[in-house]
Amino acid sequence: MPRSEAGPSSNGKEESKAGRSRWRRILQTAALFLISCIFTVASGELIVRFFVPVRNLGPTFSEYDPYYGKVLKKNFRCVRIAPEFTMSFSTNSYGFRGPEPSAFPSHCILFLGDSFTSGYGVNDGEEFPDLVRARIAQSAKGAPIPVVNAGLGNTGNAYWLRFLKREAGRYEPRVIVFAFCENDFADNLRERFYFLDSTGTLVENSAPATQEGARFVQEIIEAIPGLPYSHLVGLAREFFSEGTMLSPQPAGSAPDSVSQPSDALTYRIVGQAFQICKRNGWPAILLTIGTRGERLRRLQDLARSMDIPVLVTPLKDDRPDLYYHIDGHWNAAGHRYASTMVLDALARILPYDVHKDSQ
Repeated sequence: MPRSEAGPSSNGKEESKAGRSRWRRILQTAALFLISCIFTVASGELIVRFFVPVRNLGPTFSEYDPYYGKVLKKNFRCVRIAPEFTMSFSTNSYGFRGPEPSAFPSHCILFLGDSFTSGYGVNDGEEFPDLVRARIAQSAKGAPIPVVNAGLGNTGNAYWLRFLKREAGRYEPRVIVFAFCENDFADNLRERFYFLDSTGTLVENSAPATQEGARFVQEIIEAIPGLPYSHLVGLAREFFSEGTMLSPQPAGSAPDSVSQPSDALTYRIVGQAFQICKRNGWPAILLTIGTRGERLRRLQDLARSMDIPVLVTPLKDDRPDLYYHIDGHWNAAGHRYASTMVLDALARILPYDVHKDSQ
């Protein structure tokens, strides 16, 4: 039987044509999907940009750390943009905000706290620890006392305790300034670095909450030029939280401290931090921010039982001029006010007059 000329060769051509057609449809579908994604993201970016106020735009200040959960990036510099301010933020080679020290900052004034201490909302040099450093440098007759601003945003008091245990000794602090913020109560419960057992004993958690997974996403975002300044990314950051803290609770909204598990945990963490200071002979100062009522009284009693002076900063209700209206952090005036309070307290501890202006 004669072989048909349209046999295998024809079938091969048809199969090749069908294959090319199938790949063409796959590529068209992929292209349409990609275009749809780009259009959706672009539309979302425009909607957020024009209709949703985003708290901050710019790269994150911190990175993952297995001990602290996170730490500030070292030798880092960026600009953060918020509805009420644009902030220049940088860190030195030690991973602290403040100028690069000429030598290791031993025998320093050590500041521990959250975003109020690190100075979220103000430019470099306007945060109250650096204002204290600058005034002391002006007044010093010899070598000025170094200042270490170890403030880290969106952290609770467990960060104090861990820093004191691991690092404070090598700095040999002359004074430690603890800045306590109202939302530390919730942060201590959220972070799960410590918990109270059935006997009320403070126990270190072997498996605290970490941000390791979120940091992987952060690295991808920050590897793409311009993406950290996306309003859509900024909005997502507000939900997952990174380098800023929520504003202190308004007057009358603080819960009854007697019934809150976060309060017993917080007082125990703070008390142990104070005990470490007393044991090592490190003078300390407690600066409270946005704290009121029974919670404030409990903290004052705890501090005074260990001879630690307490500085109570004005509430936003009483001095709104010291705070950003929407964001809730101190503005530059707020940091100047806080620096004056701290300098007044330091003048009773340090060996020379920190208020004397340089001639």
